[in-house]
Amino acid sequence: MLDFLLTLVVLAPAPLLAIVVLAVRLRDAVRHGGVGTLASRVRAGWRDGTRRPVWPLLIGVAAGTAALTFGLQRLYLATVDKGPGWGVDIALLAMVLGLLAAVTCAGLAALAAATVARARGFGAGTVAGLLTLVAVAVGTAAAHLPLNAAYQAEPGSFPVVANLGAGDLLLPFAVFLVVLIWALPWPVLGAARGARTETTQRLPARDVWQLLLDLATADLPENRSAWGAALRAELAAIDPPAERRRFALGGMWAALRSGRPRAAWASAAAVAVVVAAGSFAASRWSLAHSRGGILDFWIVGPSVLLLAVALVTAWRNRSFGAGLRAAALSGLAALVAIVAVGVPEALVWAQRQAGYLSTGDAVPPTWQSAVLDVVRPDFVIIMIVFWVIGAAGGAAIGTALRRDPVGATDRT
Repeated sequence: MLDFLLTLVVLAPAPLLAIVVLAVRLRDAVRHGGVGTLASRVRAGWRDGTRRPVWPLLIGVAAGTAALTFGLQRLYLATVDKGPGWGVDIALLAMVLGLLAAVTCAGLAALAAATVARARGFGAGTVAGLLTLVAVAVGTAAAHLPLNAAYQAEPGSFPVVANLGAGDLLLPFAVFLVVLIWALPWPVLGAARGARTETTQRLPARDVWQLLLDLATADLPENRSAWGAALRAELAAIDPPAERRRFALGGMWAALRSGRPRAAWASAAAVAVVVAAGSFAASRWSLAHSRGGILDFWIVGPSVLLLAVALVTAWRNRSFGAGLRAAALSGLAALVAIVAVGVPEALVWAQRQAGYLSTGDAVPPTWQSAVLDVVRPDFVIIMIVFWVIGAAGGAAIGTALRRDPVGATDRT
């Protein structure tokens, strides 16, 4: 049931929203120019999405990803068999970090798509964002496939890890390539966000710093929109490139962390209460029915709640960033609730010889190991990964459903 809920509520919204955005864009294109213009629009989008400076940056992304993958693989092979001595499952931790890296790539591809779309339109932004993901995949594969071929040819020359099956040593890097498929909708959503502002209402962007500041301040809450406009106007009056870069980066950072959304503390408190109560109930139910721990609840329950918080906040404040900020505060509250309930419950499980609270397997040798299992790095990271996915999906939906004020230049 929880797996179905995770797929339906947390993982599905972004792809479905991207499909809706594409359908609306195609309908508008056909309505304004007819079916015959679609081919020319696609060619124009490809041309604008790959011309300078996009394609040199794509080459840099591929090369940088290949170098990073090469280094991470060497580090992984040097430490994977030492994990049991450190009390950490290095293979599982690497797999979880791969999921986090895929989520990060989705965000970067969306940012690239929004930046290009702001200057050249939705089609060009979508092409640039998708090609960014392709460049990441190509760079990763270029570094991973030769090592994987060597491993398949001579597995005896590689480290042996007891809890991994034959041929599974390099699984974390293959999983990363598979999870990148989930990132495909985000360039579409980023391009739609970057193209939302009518370019006829603004002067063309002078440089990338203006583009980035425009994107960071474009969907501020209504009570901060005038401040965002003042930041953009002040940047337009600055000419020296170094000063423009410093001012834009400072303005972006201030915009991203400014203005806690209304009722954010109330939402965080409500999430903490629900997660604490749910964790306690799941623990006692699983203990009574020998269902094998409550890690699934820790992943799915807060993910659904954070999606709802981000959706409502983004819709109410007409701001994607406001939704993410509210969800981040609620996520911190959820983590505190999990630890507060998990520690005493882990002791109860250990006392009754029922196994670890997280997965229900084995029996903790000491009460300290039972408590530390609640805050295992790999478990915490995998929870945060799915929480981020839920929050980002909720913020995207809330932003898409928002109602713009009368007279605004943005269009849904």
